[in-house]
Amino acid sequence: MGGILMTDKEFQELVVNQLQILTEGQQALNDKVNNLDANQVRMENELTDKVDKLDAKVDKLDDKVNKLDDKVNKLDAKVDKLDDNQIRMENELTEKIRGLYDFREVQNDVNERIISTLERLEAKIDVLQLETAHLRRVK
Repeated sequence: MGGILMTDKEFQELVVNQLQILTEGQQALNDKVNNLDANQVRMENELTDKVDKLDAKVDKLDDKVNKLDDKVNKLDAKVDKLDDNQIRMENELTEKIRGLYDFREVQNDVNERIISTLERLEAKIDVLQLETAHLRRVK
């Protein structure tokens, strides 16, 4: 056990040396923890900024969606109004076409009576012409 024993001075130097190593290690750990804390604060700030920007973009998008929804509702109202107008116009057109058809039927009846009357008049004129021709011959 001869070489293993140390003097008090050697022991003190060893303890002081080990304390210095521990102190330096602890200081390095403290520096790393401080660096981690600073990085965490920086990342939190960056994340907060990004979340704020994202919130602003979501708000803008929400506004645009609301405006688009309003426009779609207005278009729906216009389409409904156009549909109502189309139905009204179709009904009016149907009534007018019925009226024209009825008028055509009445006009066809009138035309048939006129044609019938003209045919009778033509027959009478033919008879009168024959009688006039016969009277001229007799004279």
